[in-house]
Amino acid sequence: MRVNVFIILVAILSLTTVNGQKKTYDLGLYLGGVNYYGEIGKKKFISPNRATLGVIGKMNFNEKLSLRGSVTFFTLYDDDRDSDQPYRANGRNNSLYYSFDNTSIEASVGVEYVPFSFLKNTRNPIDFYIHGGLGAVYNEELYYPLSAGNEDVVAEKYGSRTRMVIPFGAGLKTFVGSNFMLGIELSPRYTMSDNLDGSHPDAEELEANQLTNFADNDWYTFVGLTLTYRFGKGTNGYCDCGL
Repeated sequence: MRVNVFIILVAILSLTTVNGQKKTYDLGLYLGGVNYYGEIGKKKFISPNRATLGVIGKMNFNEKLSLRGSVTFFTLYDDDRDSDQPYRANGRNNSLYYSFDNTSIEASVGVEYVPFSFLKNTRNPIDFYIHGGLGAVYNEELYYPLSAGNEDVVAEKYGSRTRMVIPFGAGLKTFVGSNFMLGIELSPRYTMSDNLDGSHPDAEELEANQLTNFADNDWYTFVGLTLTYRFGKGTNGYCDCGL
């Protein structure tokens, strides 16, 4: 149901681009960190351990509502030896320590909304925003070789796959000068997969390689900075376009 709502909302906003009204546009870079949350390694929802780099663009309908899209490059990684959970950190009762890394690229589109701003009456107010949408991540299919214990086991690749993700989050942004905008953002991703980490391969021949005690689908979380350049009508400060 949530997916259908987002699709309808994005479609409605996209149709407004043909109405001839002038808008502003932001284009720039995203730089930050990412961490995975699942069956391997740490169980911390926000604990970046690998860098991310991406491009982000926005179509601003007014000072509160925008359509946004991004493409982000990153690697997901974790290791049981780094875990803060005793069961994993102590070798899962069998001196087994699992680890993986998964090179990934994500594309997403969504809606961004500013419910309120700080320092509203100044030249460069600070906007608090929330966002949500749909995306897809392309990365490797992994599995762990069978082991009798007493060793470190590194995930191996057996294919590649595109998976749907649901991005959402919140952040702060403000103008730096007349046209550049600086932002900081926290953006979790819920994925439609339980095998970003190699713990639950769904290939029939690898059913025996699935780990026990697996949880729900995997997550990953971005924390980072955005630096964008605004162009179009109303580039000096807020967009003065109409929806």
